[in-house]
Amino acid sequence: MIILDGDRGRDKIDSPFVGQTVRLPDRVTLRLTTSLPDYDASQQEHEVSQEPEKKKRRFDSSFWRAVVCSLVIYVALSLAIAVPLVVVRKEPKNKPRPKPPPGPPGYSLWSSDDATSPLPLQSLRESLSGHAVRCNVWDIAEDSSSNPLLLSTSQYKLPPQGLITVRSNISYDSDIFSGINGSLAVNLNQDKKEKNVLFIVNVLSSTRAVRDLTNVCFTDTGPNRGLTIYAPKELDSPDATLSFAIQVLLPVSVSIETFKTYLPLFSQTFGELRPQVWFDRLTIEGTNNFISCGKLAGSHISVKNVLANVQGSFNVTDRLTLDTVRGWGFQCTDSFVQTTYSHDRAISANIILTQTPSCLQPSFLSMDTGYSPISANITLATTAPGNAEFQPSFVTQVKTFNGGIDVDILHDKHTPSSSLSLQVQNALAESNVRLDSKFEGMFNVQTKLDQVTIRNGTISRGGGKSAAKERVISFDQRSPGRAMGWVGWGQRQPQRTFGQGRIEIVSSLSPITLDLG
Repeated sequence: MIILDGDRGRDKIDSPFVGQTVRLPDRVTLRLTTSLPDYDASQQEHEVSQEPEKKKRRFDSSFWRAVVCSLVIYVALSLAIAVPLVVVRKEPKNKPRPKPPPGPPGYSLWSSDDATSPLPLQSLRESLSGHAVRCNVWDIAEDSSSNPLLLSTSQYKLPPQGLITVRSNISYDSDIFSGINGSLAVNLNQDKKEKNVLFIVNVLSSTRAVRDLTNVCFTDTGPNRGLTIYAPKELDSPDATLSFAIQVLLPVSVSIETFKTYLPLFSQTFGELRPQVWFDRLTIEGTNNFISCGKLAGSHISVKNVLANVQGSFNVTDRLTLDTVRGWGFQCTDSFVQTTYSHDRAISANIILTQTPSCLQPSFLSMDTGYSPISANITLATTAPGNAEFQPSFVTQVKTFNGGIDVDILHDKHTPSSSLSLQVQNALAESNVRLDSKFEGMFNVQTKLDQVTIRNGTISRGGGKSAAKERVISFDQRSPGRAMGWVGWGQRQPQRTFGQGRIEIVSSLSPITLDLG
């Protein structure tokens, strides 16, 4: 090691700068070398980013194009419809209206401008023109100042073959036809030699003017064959009255193809016509007055009411329909059969369902009311009780909402066990159904907020050469609100046997009692 002299070595090593030595840090390899923008450039960039966006147009060109097309179509349709209407309206002013064909009064009573009838018989509301019509021919016309009412009577005879109708233009609205009422009575003619249907119409009017506004017409051809009554919608004064009493007397021992009535505001009473009279098809329709049927027999019978009761005795082979919305208690006396009726149930009936071997479908029964009780005694019968190969079958439906149901179903003593399908529906009232011991099959009974009761008596019967059989009830499910199972004679089969019946009873808020006999 060589050591220099102090002055000489110091001169070469020491720097003439006597301050502290500052050493810059090394450059970071990943750091960007670009510098930040200045203030002016930053402000310009900020103003560009804050520039509000342009609002989109609410209605573009496609929208206005669609509006123009719609207006063009609207104008075209308006011209296509309005021009013919204007021409039609102007034609009657320039041309005289054609006169109706000559004939008795009443030809134009049933034009489309007359009062409508919403029930199925409205199809009969056709013009009387072209048919032999007899209107307002009074056999007796009493006009006395001592009698406050004017009595007019008209009679007519009609062969029983074909269609027979009894109807009026009176509608459901009793306010429109205020002061108008009537009655219909259908019975057997006491004259056994008479072969025609006899119509007797008695009209009681407060004034002659009221009677002159009334038309009583008979026709022997066409869809209106029978009696047609046209009553004025408005009487001449608030105190005016108009009343009709219609009698229809049928021949003894006759078969009528079709018999139809449509009489709103009329009470309708049918006497004991069975077994002398048979109806292939009988339709009875009313609105707010009772319908009472003594004894009726036929293939198809339909009785429909709106705000009044339906009661009677029926023997039907194919189909029976009893329908009303709401009944009310009434008591009336039928002077023709000397019987007083008193009922507080919407539907009250004694029914015989007779199954014939020639019928390809089960005999059907429907009882329906919206708000009132139903009471019925049903007998199941057949015209071939000794035919072992023929098993009668029946379908029954009972429905109401706020009325009790009381139904008894039993077999005729000569009728074997049948295939019965029964459906009962209720909501707010008690339901009681009783069957006889000939019923065999499944049952399903349920209510939501009440209790189900199943009753079954201990009954046994002899099986001929075989051992005696016992009435057995087998439950698949049983709870306070539901019961399902099978009832029959002897041991239950693992699968449902063909030809056995089925019972279904449903209610919402009320109890159900099923008596299985």
